[in-house]
Amino acid sequence: MALEIRGLEKTFTGGFRLSIDGLEVAPGETLALTGPSGCGKTTVLNIIAGFIREDRGEIHLDGENTAALPPWKRGISLVFQDLALFPHLSVGGNVAYGPFLRGLRSAERRRIVAEALAVVRLPGWEKRRPDTLSGGERQRVAIARALAARPRLLLLDEPFSSLDAPLRREIQGEFASIRANSRAPCIFVTHDREEAALLGDRIALMDQGRIVEIGTGRELFLEPKTAFAGRFFGRGAVLPAALLGIPAPEGTELFIPRDALSPLGGREKNAGDTGASPITGPLVINAALLRSSIEGSRLNLELEMPGGTIIAAEQSIRDPPPPQGRMIPWELDLAVCRVLSAK
Repeated sequence: MALEIRGLEKTFTGGFRLSIDGLEVAPGETLALTGPSGCGKTTVLNIIAGFIREDRGEIHLDGENTAALPPWKRGISLVFQDLALFPHLSVGGNVAYGPFLRGLRSAERRRIVAEALAVVRLPGWEKRRPDTLSGGERQRVAIARALAARPRLLLLDEPFSSLDAPLRREIQGEFASIRANSRAPCIFVTHDREEAALLGDRIALMDQGRIVEIGTGRELFLEPKTAFAGRFFGRGAVLPAALLGIPAPEGTELFIPRDALSPLGGREKNAGDTGASPITGPLVINAALLRSSIEGSRLNLELEMPGGTIIAAEQSIRDPPPPQGRMIPWELDLAVCRVLSAK
């Protein structure tokens, strides 16, 4: 592995404790690091970069323990949300900064700058000034500057969060293409679940200073192993098995994907019905449509069960929606549901 983190510990004033062990990133891999605000995502980057000193543990880059190295000798490039382009330097000067620090001759620096700007689709922009660029262009210059340093590791901290939605999607697509041609491992911090799935070969989900679960976007969105991942990625509902009338050990929770539910028809809820009733094969629950929203070609549904429990479903936008506010039976396909661990 190009990057390995072993037994990393850091305790801060106030009691927050970071504990990361066994995290690995392969050459050329992009690992998306996500989780709720305050979980420690940016702190992990700062410790890897050497800006914060760990209490204990090891960080290995290409087999070398970097603990004793100052930040500027670790061979790491960083791209932050605020970009921090040097306003007094041209685009070429900004991109050439890393090669300059490495002591490369001017001809070699010019070659590297030209290659990096071509990669981010800004060929020939060396003489432009940062204050003449759009937000998306400045993002690309920041990425070119990071790549020109020929890093052993690329770290990005919410680099696209300040862009408007159309530009963010454009830059995300360009970044994915850039990464396809790079062998440097990358850790990409984002609070955006969809961005994590789009840009990350794998996703590491953090909570309270620890990594809760690691997997591909598909695995974490549709096949989570933990209740926390099931709730965080929100592509379904996490409910106690007991609430659905399913015999299981106390405290067992199920992940119910949105496509696990389908309406059985328009009959009214009969007197004496419970929220869930087991039948042969699938399960039937009673629920009323609370609200709906369109996402692409799908209609997302929020259903309310008796007692106020909310559960998510989806259907094709071409199908007529169920009646609003009326309790009807829904078939739950247990075969696509998952039993979750508590952590």
